[in-house]
Amino acid sequence: MNIQRNAKIGLVCLCASYAVTAVADISVVTRPIDETTGGNWVGTYGSCYSVVPWAPRTVFPEYPIGPDFQSKYVAQYQITEDRSVVPPVPFVPPKDAQCISGPGKAYFDFRIFTAGDPELNPDGNAFVWGFQEPGVNKWSVAEGTQQWNACLNDFYPAGWDSDDTDFEPLSAEIKLTTGGNATVAFYLLSAETTCRSQDYTLFINDSPVANDNVKNLSIGKYLVFDIEGLPEEGSTIRLETKEITGGNDSTYCGIVQSELAENSFVNGIFVDGTEACAPPEAPSRTLGYWKRHPTVINGDFGGAPSLLPLEFCGEVIDDACDAVYFLSQGGGGIKKFKRQGMAALLNCTAFGCPTEISDLIAEASEACGNGDSYKYGKAGGILGDFNEANDNLPLPFQSPPALPKYCN
Repeated sequence: MNIQRNAKIGLVCLCASYAVTAVADISVVTRPIDETTGGNWVGTYGSCYSVVPWAPRTVFPEYPIGPDFQSKYVAQYQITEDRSVVPPVPFVPPKDAQCISGPGKAYFDFRIFTAGDPELNPDGNAFVWGFQEPGVNKWSVAEGTQQWNACLNDFYPAGWDSDDTDFEPLSAEIKLTTGGNATVAFYLLSAETTCRSQDYTLFINDSPVANDNVKNLSIGKYLVFDIEGLPEEGSTIRLETKEITGGNDSTYCGIVQSELAENSFVNGIFVDGTEACAPPEAPSRTLGYWKRHPTVINGDFGGAPSLLPLEFCGEVIDDACDAVYFLSQGGGGIKKFKRQGMAALLNCTAFGCPTEISDLIAEASEACGNGDSYKYGKAGGILGDFNEANDNLPLPFQSPPALPKYCN
């Protein structure tokens, strides 16, 4: 499995065929290239934010762009087919040049640009998009590879292309205005008749963190990066692509396609995670709270439904006092897990919890029920921290009076 974890600040790692440089307090894992998802990314990528191109190639697809993020409002003027600027006529791009979707879209901006022609683009960048439509200009894509367009509610094959190797790299960049952890995926697709392979480099805040190559885009592939520790003030994440080092070769594709491509493509950007799309923090309560509030466990106070029955350590808990029994266990090791695990199970049942917490409870509880050895003390410590983490957040109901002698 070709997974690369970036080290923290100050460390450079040369692994496989790419170099990795960390950004301060940000770590990146490069997943194996995804060759199986195809164009139907919904449910796999883009739950927070996505952008895919959506514009016919009715004019030469290259427009000047400055250093700011202007891709949503592209266009001062048009560059024509022969690369002469049309002054000073303003150009208004197609209304729906890009399809942007996802609950976090208010927290993102993006731009797609090439190095451009230095004579025509003094800023050195040019906004681009291309259009791939089956049967037109040989853009016939393999079955299952054309990407889902959330704006059309249909599959629609489209891509940004660098147009010419002289203008590479092609840069697909997003700006995030908040922090957190994120999974960022870039979709790469070419015509099924074209052998296209390219190099890529991923940058975070203009520092390179991963680079490699990807071969044969005719089947559609995702480059996927798990990023941890993005700063609260925001970040830029940019993928640069260009013709593969040494030039393309038909052997990269396994079969000889009718065309051997040189320039590079990007076909979609998809983001999961980040604070922009994080669910609201759920409250938690310590084991002391649950010991003193058994009527919250069985729902007898009338403010919320019962949390019972529960399965824990091989037993079915169908009475609040049985839960209090576990909560009252003293000592370390398995007893520590029993009291903190029961409190965590009540928190998860009442308010919800992260998957890693629910998985830990289930795993340790099964071992407990089977009498198996387990790192119970460590599990109890993790769950104790979880129980205390959001003890200050308000409950979704009015808490009843404490009844510390309810089970005596």
